Amino acid sequence: MTKQSHFPFWGAIAIPAGALWGPVVGGGVGWFFGNLLIGAAIGAAIGIGVGLSLFAAAVVIASAKL
Repeated sequence: MTKQSHFPFWGAIAIPAGALWGPVVGGGVGWFFGNLLIGAAIGAAIGIGVGLSLFAAAVVIASAKL
């Protein structure tokens, strides 16, 4: 019998997904408003921040399932 992990999958991929999709979405918005690089930088910061928040929520949920 194998022991299953209680850590949610969405918590494990939150930071890499934020680091990947943040600059893409931010770059698209920045391109729309005229500055691709600033949009990508702001999008990366927001994406990583959201990823860290989701990771922290996954840690709380995993610790409550003990």
